[in-house]
Amino acid sequence: MADIKDWKFFIIMITTFYSLAIILAITMNTIFYLLNFIIIGTALACGIGLWPVVSKKNKRKARMLSQILVGGYMFFGLGFGLIYLIWGYMEPENMQFTGFWFYCLAGIFGAASLHYAIAKIFGPLHFNRGWCGWACWTAAVLDLLPWKKSPGRKPKLGIIRYLVFIIITITVFYLVFRINYTWGSISGIVNIGSSIDFGTQVNIYDALWQIPEIWWFLIGNILYFSSGIFLAYLLKDNRAFCKYLCPISIFMKLTSRASIIKMKIDNEKCTECGACEKACPMDIKLLSYSTDNKRVLSTECILCLSCANVCPAGAVSMSSGFDFGRKELLNYCEKIKED
Repeated sequence: MADIKDWKFFIIMITTFYSLAIILAITMNTIFYLLNFIIIGTALACGIGLWPVVSKKNKRKARMLSQILVGGYMFFGLGFGLIYLIWGYMEPENMQFTGFWFYCLAGIFGAASLHYAIAKIFGPLHFNRGWCGWACWTAAVLDLLPWKKSPGRKPKLGIIRYLVFIIITITVFYLVFRINYTWGSISGIVNIGSSIDFGTQVNIYDALWQIPEIWWFLIGNILYFSSGIFLAYLLKDNRAFCKYLCPISIFMKLTSRASIIKMKIDNEKCTECGACEKACPMDIKLLSYSTDNKRVLSTECILCLSCANVCPAGAVSMSSGFDFGRKELLNYCEKIKED
């Protein structure tokens, strides 16, 4: 029987996001933010909030529910712009990394830039890389693949994600500053009966597929999914994309070092059985942090809670505090070493 304290994360999620929805709707003077953050908050609450309540065998399902609901809304509701059908039009937004740069360089506070600010840049100062574990639509698909037990990290492959980050950034900056291919060149809406006067600054199209921004979003996702699935098959590791290719982790690794929420192992309960490390999809040497009497300071932690779920002694849990991660203690498939 679940205790009232087990519902605290559900209450926290609902209260936080509903409050944010009301504040942004009032300050930005648009009902979009009210609807947007109520949807996201409810979706997260259904996963993270219910995780402490359901049985051990269903905890992974709770996380999958969160991934599908949040990721699905971000992908279809915002990426394809289906949320705007309520107002009689569709406005796709490129929620990929390229979209973030286009919005930033245009000085526009849109869904993409807001999403990155909250979930991937400043948000990890509080909730670590929880986005990766509970909401990422790419990971939601990759986590369905059969290679759930990681064989360990491949040394030095992680440098690829830094190269991807640099290539994407340089490409967008080149297009904007040298070719004048700006956000205004790719954005647009499909008006399907709205009485809203969009003005002369908005490109209006007859079909969604005519808008360049939707192609930026679709092609970016196709590359993410295809490379993620191929790499997972090649390395027999569902989270290989997250470890070696995902450019977004660069932002998150910077701020998550100082995250308030991190995993912690209670040394008095821990039997050092190693179950937590075997279950960790990101290959973190969890027991090494525990031996040093530290929380899990690795910026590779995605707060998926797999370690907490398999611990037979109940020694692993999320905790709040103030500390700073420096060394990455990771398990490698060829040999174990510190990065």
